[in-house]
Amino acid sequence: MQEVKMETSNAIAHADCPQCAAAQLEAAENHETGLSFLLALLPIITLTFFGQVGLL
Repeated sequence: MQEVKMETSNAIAHADCPQCAAAQLEAAENHETGLSFLLALLPIITLTFFGQVGLL
């Protein structure tokens, strides 16, 4: 059986390229911002769900 490898945005061939490094850093910051936003909304989502189900 042959292993299939897919190229991803993290596996950039130009690791020493300053534009690629800046793009990778910006992508990491965007993911961190999105995750913190979702974590901030989690209590509101949870309370709304339990309120609609009638458990509060």
